[in-house]
This record gives sequence, C-alpha cells and structure tokens, in this order.
Amino acid sequence: MKTISILLSALAFLASVNGFAQGRKYLNDANLDVHIMPIALVFPDPSLRIGAEYMTSGRWSFGLSLGAGTSALSYNTPFSPGNSKRYNMMEIRPEVKFYWLKRNEMGWYAAAEGFVSNANRQLGKNSHYLSDSTQMHFESAHFSKKKTGMVGKIGVKFLIPKRLTIDMYTGLGLARTNVTYSKIENPTEEFYDPFFEVENFYPGKKFTPVVSLGIKFGMLVWQ
Repeated sequence: MKTISILLSALAFLASVNGFAQGRKYLNDANLDVHIMPIALVFPDPSLRIGAEYMTSGRWSFGLSLGAGTSALSYNTPFSPGNSKRYNMMEIRPEVKFYWLKRNEMGWYAAAEGFVSNANRQLGKNSHYLSDSTQMHFESAHFSKKKTGMVGKIGVKFLIPKRLTIDMYTGLGLARTNVTYSKIENPTEEFYDPFFEVENFYPGKKFTPVVSLGIKFGMLVWQ
C-alpha cells in the first residue's frame, strides 16, 4: 500500500504542474494512440507489450494490448524461475476506461483491464514448492503457467507536447493461475520452511492478488 500511495502522490504532482496548460483539447476529440509499456520487460514473465487506445469524443475509451516474450527477453531474477534455457510467452489485455476529469492535455480515469497469458520455460537446475514442509529439487523441467484475471485501475494521461502521450496508472485485481512442472529429471525432496515465495514457485491452480503499476509511452496516430 505504501508503494501505491507514493505513485498516487506522483500522479497528483504531475497533474498539478502539467495538467492545466493551455492548448488543444485533444481529450475532447475522438483520437487513436499507439503505445508501449516498457516496464513489462522486467516483470517475472517479461514481454514486449504494445497496444492501442481509441478515445471517443465523450468520456469513454477502449484499448487492447498484446505482449510476446522470447528467450532473448528472459532474465533470471528472484521473482522468476532461474536457469531458463528456453522461454516464450503470449498475452492479450483488453481495457475499458472512463475519464471522469478532462482538462486540456490531461485526463484522470478509472479503468477495468482483463488479461489472459500463457508462459512456458525450459528450466535447468531449480526447485519448486511441494508441501508446507517440503520442496522438490530437480536437474531440469518444463514450466508452464496459464493466467487469467481482471484489474481495476486509476490513472492519468498526458499529452506532451503535441502528439506524445504518457499514461501512468496503478490498481488492484485478482487472477486465476495454473502452474505446472512436467518432464522433471532427477527429482529429490528436501525439508523446506517457506516464508514468502512468488506465484511461479507454487504448482497447481489457485487465485492470487494482482498489484498493477505501470507507465505507457505513446503517440497519437489519428485525431
């Protein structure tokens, strides 16, 4: 919650220093922008995510983002399975926004975003959760994760200076994940006393909370 409070404070600051500049009221006109979300490159399941948002002449907008990940984008971090030999990932994210406040080159909004993703990894030496007191170590395995869910977000979008857009947001949601490990080689069980592990470490189907933080950089391609 502290992270969310910090981001909300940053959003409010940017709105106060930039939101009321006089200029063309682009948010009051129908438009289309194309954007990228670079933070997705360092997520536990990294992807190159691009999307588009169609703004109506009213308060609603409709967006769609697509993401793809390959071995070239895979990093071994504390938040993702290590020793990945191969990696691929696909995701789709439809979104609906309602702008409750529009001021010249700035608009505050509430949004609902759905997502469906599928990630696969060929792991080297690694381990995963087996029970409350046991984890399984192995020499190699195939990792797969299917994830679907919904996030409610609030954010602010800027036009800087004429056609470039910056969209900052935060939100909370819920996801249904299905994590599987297969083709396991040389498995061994060891005692384990977990304190906290990320979702990729737990095989099986479960619901997990989602904290959404992001920033999109785009350009108007039609107005």
